[in-house]
Order: sequence, then C-alpha cells, then structure tokens
Amino acid sequence: MKAYLVWLSVFIWSLPLYAGSQAEPAFIQMFNQGKRAQIIQYLSDNMAKSQLDTYGLDAQVDMFLGDQATYGKLTFVKTLPDADGNDVFEVISGNNQFTYNLTINKEPQEPHKINYFEFLSAGSVDQAKTPVSATEFAQQLSGFINKVASHDAFSGAVLVAKDKEVIFKGAVGFADRRWKVKNTVDTRFSLASMNKMFTAIAALQLIEQGKLTFDDKLIQFVDKSWLPMKHAEAITIRHLLTHTSGLGNFFNDAFIQSNKEIYRDLAGYKPLIAKSELLFTPGSQNRYSNSGMLMLGLVIEKVSGESYYDYIQKHIYDKAKMPGSGSFELDSTTENIASGYLKRMHSDDWVDSVYTREIKGSPAGGGFSTIDDLYQFSLALTEFKLLGKALTEQAYSAKTEFNSAPWYGYGFAVGGKPDNRIVGHSGAYLGVDSRLDIHLDKGFVVVILANQSGVVGPMRRKINELIALYQ
Repeated sequence: MKAYLVWLSVFIWSLPLYAGSQAEPAFIQMFNQGKRAQIIQYLSDNMAKSQLDTYGLDAQVDMFLGDQATYGKLTFVKTLPDADGNDVFEVISGNNQFTYNLTINKEPQEPHKINYFEFLSAGSVDQAKTPVSATEFAQQLSGFINKVASHDAFSGAVLVAKDKEVIFKGAVGFADRRWKVKNTVDTRFSLASMNKMFTAIAALQLIEQGKLTFDDKLIQFVDKSWLPMKHAEAITIRHLLTHTSGLGNFFNDAFIQSNKEIYRDLAGYKPLIAKSELLFTPGSQNRYSNSGMLMLGLVIEKVSGESYYDYIQKHIYDKAKMPGSGSFELDSTTENIASGYLKRMHSDDWVDSVYTREIKGSPAGGGFSTIDDLYQFSLALTEFKLLGKALTEQAYSAKTEFNSAPWYGYGFAVGGKPDNRIVGHSGAYLGVDSRLDIHLDKGFVVVILANQSGVVGPMRRKINELIALYQ
C-alpha cells in the first residue's frame, strides 16, 4: 500500500509549474491533456533520477495514467502557500467533484526535479448541511457511485452497515471487461493486504490457546535456511505481528521475474526470502513487511499441524460464516471472480493484472472475499466469536511501545479519533484496491472492494462525509 502511495506521488516536474503568472500550472495541463506517449516523455525528462532508479519509468507512467483515470480532468482553483518547499495547488476532480490540495514535492537542488506528488483531501464536511437518514444515505451514496462509475473511475462493490443493519449495498463496473461480465454484490474480489487480518487472528488464536506466545522466537518454528544470516534468532512472534522484525518485502525483482505458477503453497516463496538481509535489528523500528507475515503463516502451520489455507478456512472463514472467501488459485474455475484492471505504460486500454500476481494468495495477502463475507467477519470479530475480548482489543490497538507504527496493532490498521475509533485494513496491488473500516464507537461497518487500482480513496471520503451527517 505504501509503495503504491509513494509511486502515486512520483509525479511532478521541473518544467515551469506555471504556463504564465496567473495561468493553469503546467502539471495540470499535462494531467488534463497528456496522452500516453507525451506522459512517457514528460516523466523521463522531469522526474528525479532517484525516483526513476528506485521504481522504474514504467511504474511511474502506470501510476500517472491510473490517477488520470481516477480523478479525471482537474479544475485549477488557486495556488496555495508553499508547504516546506512544496508547491501546492487547489484543484477539483472532474470525476468525483471533491476538492484536493495537489502537493508537489521537488528536489531542493536545481533543477528541482520531481520526487512525488499527491492529492490530499481539502475541506471538511459542512456541519450546517442537512442531516441524512438511512434512506437518504443510501440515495446519496448510490448517486455518487453511479457518477464515478460513469467516468470509469470505480469498478467494484460497496457495503455500509449501521448497528447491524445494512443500509447500502451495491456494485458497479465489470468483473471481466473482455466479456462484459458485470460486478455484483456477490462478486469475489482480491483483497491484497487485507488478508493480513486473518493471519494475525490465526496467530492470536494459537496464543489464546497457549500453543504460542508473543515472545516465542521465529527460529523455534522455521528452519534456519529460511532466515537471514544475522540476527534471525532475535525475531519474535510479536515482531512479525507488528512489522518490527526487520524482514522486508518478497514482492521484489526476483518475484517480478519469476514464474508465478510456483506460488501454490508457502514453500514456493522460500527463494524470495531465504538468506535476505534484515533491514534493521528486530524490534528497533518498523517497516511494513510482507515477508514477515508470510513467516507468520509458516508458524501457524507448524503450531497447528494444518496447512495455512486449511487453518484459515476452518478457524476464520467457517466460524465467521464467510462462504465466498478463500485463497483461490487463479487458474481454477472458481465462480464469480473479478479480474483486476489498471492502466499500463504499454497500452492505451485497460490491462488485466492476472499475469503479475502469484497464482495463489499467501499469509501476506492475495486471497478473495465478498462484501457480505467481510461484513460477517467484522461482526464475528467485534462480537468476540473469533477471539476473546482481551486479545481482540489488543489486535486493534496501537503498539507504539514495541516500536510499531502508531497506525498499526496486531495485523489491523488503527485510526480515527478517541470518540470515533476506526479499525480494519486496506489492500492495494496492481488492479486491486480494498478497504474494511469498522467504526467501533459509531457502529458503522464499511466495506469497499474494487478490481481497479487507486479508486477506494474518493469512495471512502464520500462515505465518511455521509457518516458525519447521519442521524
């Protein structure tokens, strides 16, 4: 997710940002009018070398094209005061009509090439606005979803519930663009990193049963041939749960170049992880780690005596009544699977991301679910049907005392305010965007699943605005 956001930042140039003193900034002109070939040249010439070296030109172009699809034509409103040397412009998205502060981060040295850019939400809900009932909530959200879908800026399914009553459920776009198969509320969407919640709950179940402890060492359960040469003996279960192990990300160059068919079980991932260097001493800092979550899956297998996939099916999906969920192999004939789509450097059309994915999801992500299943998961979680109250609440409370990120617990994102705590997880990959938000204090559950890159943000923003007005 963070890698995606960093890319999506990647975009701003050292061309003069203004066509004239009061004119529309040159970046916005390119965003609104630039075609694929022009964008490729523009980014080649004007992005910081460090960004091109780190992420590659193709990734930068892909993300820019994706942002064009998500935000549409930008209306330039005004130039805002510089923020820490960044250029900031107020703009309005043509696709969703939201106002954003388009923030452009440039290198401090001449010629000030672009490090990244990002669309930051601007403004807040007008508290004088008329409160909305459940019916009005559903009507306004339906109108918004249909509007952005008409611009091809959202393809997916959305569910919103309040106090155990579903007040909105709908789907738009295509599960398969080639054959014009429409998404439905029963479509299975890839979750990307949202699966980390299930992996964390599985480990916490084993801890609750006394079969595992937070302070147990990874080396007790995993053959040392999997592990880095130095400091591996210090990695604990807690480190894996909090992304403080120092293990990195197996979605690396070796993964990109590999045959994705080999990833049918956890052993297939070993060449991507074995003998890699730790990024830091375990427990000393944090770095979001797909490799760490995969290792936690290995621990679950060792302790439970079941395959990771069988354990999750039996102890989470079955218990939470999630019949549409699973880590389905992409070459299977599983029904109601949505293909993932995105814009790519090599094509003017939407591109199916199937060839970029592992053939079967892992403990780090890549499984499938539906909006109804994730709603059932949220109920089972908060009614303590998967874990007792103590460990459940530990799962979605911040763990800064262990050097974890302030927005992360044990496999759950933690956000909101003291009187409006929001927990859940997001997921993003090529052609995948997903979000589960459980509003613990206000009683809302929000599920957004999309088979299109980078489209959840505006949808979540609209839903949160409606939640603030709900009465």
